[in-house]
Amino acid sequence: MWLLVIAVLILNEMRARSYDHRPLFEWSMLVRMGVTLIPFFILFLVNNFLLIPKLLLRNRIPAYLGAVTLLVAAVWLFQYWRFQYSVNSMGPPPFWTHMPPHPRPLGTIPVFLDFIYDLLLVGFNIVTVLIFKSYSDRLERESLMKSNAQSQLTYLKAQINPHFYMNMLNNIHGMIDIDPAKAQEMVLEMSKLMRYMLYESSKPMIALSSEIDFLRNYLAIMRQRFPESKVKITANFPPLSETSRISVPPLLYLVYIENAFKHGVSYRNDSFVDVSVKIHDGRVIFECVNSIHPVEEPKKAGIGLENAAKRLELIYGNLAYLKTENSGDTYVVSLSIPCHEDTNHNN
Repeated sequence: MWLLVIAVLILNEMRARSYDHRPLFEWSMLVRMGVTLIPFFILFLVNNFLLIPKLLLRNRIPAYLGAVTLLVAAVWLFQYWRFQYSVNSMGPPPFWTHMPPHPRPLGTIPVFLDFIYDLLLVGFNIVTVLIFKSYSDRLERESLMKSNAQSQLTYLKAQINPHFYMNMLNNIHGMIDIDPAKAQEMVLEMSKLMRYMLYESSKPMIALSSEIDFLRNYLAIMRQRFPESKVKITANFPPLSETSRISVPPLLYLVYIENAFKHGVSYRNDSFVDVSVKIHDGRVIFECVNSIHPVEEPKKAGIGLENAAKRLELIYGNLAYLKTENSGDTYVVSLSIPCHEDTNHNN
């Protein structure tokens, strides 16, 4: 802003000199301009680096108004004295030859303009500081919100992982007495899932293809646990060419599939779980459909779905669409999120 003011003053002085057929630039005019600007610059320095941070930004408004009034008055009195001194000692400049050389009265235009410029400088200084402070406060609030969101996501993921392990260990425990060989296979499959959760789930985003591989392994364990004649498990996933460059948060869909097996599978009645993922119109659409058996005792809902909803809100806000539908004999979960393409991902 100061460079802009100096540039405008130089151009204005060059325009005035052109009217008198004088050289457009002389070093002496820079000296006179510097002498003119010194009181304004001192006013700016004291106001910007002393009065505003010590008084205004600390909400000491009356003290600031009193101090800045005294400062403007002191600077203006100095400007008035300098003006009277220059008129008395040097006389009028060439383009004021028609004006009397005696000292001017207090209300002359140059002195009045100095006072107006002092007020404008203080006003612009206050406005500029407040604008930058507002911007800085907004950045700080956004940084704090982001930090809080990251903390909440870490907390939610820390809850999801033990929830998953508890369900898997219950599944293996139930299979040990029925089919020990299958229980051993389930332990091996679980080790693959744990490897994924240890090395991939800590990342904020992973390739959709990796998440789908994780879901395939999970469904493979479920197929070993439940007899195929009683529980039909189907899955429909897009090819690798469509998913390798799309990123999603890790463990995004697991809770909905876990919920389908927990609430939708019966040992007495035929049951089914159908999982699908597809890419359509720039969005990743996940759907999980499972059977419902109202005759069975209702199971208490865990923390998984609640945490999943909070996590979706923190990551996507209103860009994620989650819909659940209960038709009486089937339960449908549909989740649509925007595609996040990772162009740096290596297949």
